[in-house]
Amino acid sequence: MIIKKFDIAIIGGGPAGSSAALLLSKRGYSVCLIEKKIFPREVLCGEFISKEVIEYLKENLLYEGFLKLGPNLITSFRFSSENGKDITSSFEFDAYGIKRSILDNFLLTKAIESGAEIVQPAEVNALSRKGDDYLINLKAGQGDGITLNSKFIIAAYGKQNILDKVLGRGFYRRKSNLNGVKFHIEKSHFNNFNPEEIQIYTGDGIYCGLNAVDDKTITLCYLEKRDRTQSSSRELLLRLSRQNKKFCTLLREDFFEYLDKAPIYGTGNIYFGKRDIADEGIFYIGDAAGVIAPLAGDGIGMAIQSARLISDILTKNNLVKEKSVYDYKREWNKMFLRRIYIAGLIQKSILNNILRNPGIKMVSYIPGVLPSLIKYTRG
Repeated sequence: MIIKKFDIAIIGGGPAGSSAALLLSKRGYSVCLIEKKIFPREVLCGEFISKEVIEYLKENLLYEGFLKLGPNLITSFRFSSENGKDITSSFEFDAYGIKRSILDNFLLTKAIESGAEIVQPAEVNALSRKGDDYLINLKAGQGDGITLNSKFIIAAYGKQNILDKVLGRGFYRRKSNLNGVKFHIEKSHFNNFNPEEIQIYTGDGIYCGLNAVDDKTITLCYLEKRDRTQSSSRELLLRLSRQNKKFCTLLREDFFEYLDKAPIYGTGNIYFGKRDIADEGIFYIGDAAGVIAPLAGDGIGMAIQSARLISDILTKNNLVKEKSVYDYKREWNKMFLRRIYIAGLIQKSILNNILRNPGIKMVSYIPGVLPSLIKYTRG
């Protein structure tokens, strides 16, 4: 049994966890980041990089390195409903598409360079209290046992994790019937795809987003409301192509043949409701704190913003626990609650067969609505 002591332990090595590890290590704290998978790896994500992320990269002198990864520039948004309506808007900020496997590996590498210690692959088996500190029991590598002693825990493990049950977070019992799926599909299987657009297509109980992430690859990511049937991804997208003519026109004849062979990344029962965000020295950031509806929001941006927020608060309060918990709850709510609420309303409207088309018509008739929605779902 190996025992190590740190100021801060971070569970999860995605954008939220790696960014917090980088920022806190640069400020002189001893930080350990625990990640259960070997990188690079793929996860469910629309893979859209908005202005919040670009600001962080520039502030921490990472932007030039990011551009060397070859991200795809995105300048506009197009929404196509099954009633034939198109709504478009240009972005007033720099935006990109990039595979999460590439982005996450880049950010984790920068966290290591900043001085954070990484335990990977490793999975948390148990958490317990030891006075004012936490003991974190890990199973790492070849089954070796490691115990970390840490004053604070930052939980950055994503939308859902077995630790939600261990920590007694009530939402893990709730059934949302909302499932997300992602594919990487070669551009050659689409007709005349504009790489500078995010494109959204709607149908009965589903919306599907597409954006280019490099010169050859399109990310196709959809969210479905699963009330009755258990349909495969092929069946859902085939149904969408029958309902939405513009989506159908986008697909080449060999699209579904390719889809059958493509790797699939998905998450079931995605919960978009309220979660606890801090408790007695455990701070939740990124999707672990709150999942924003992908139709309107930017989960990577929220992940990095929440990492910046907790890093600033712990630094300002010099790791004083009670004050840090109070400040984090207050500032997180100021920063994110309205964005999550607006994004949730949009998502519910789009997935509702009665509200969807009237809402789309209203937005199409009032040109300023879409740019405003984009603005108010950004940080």
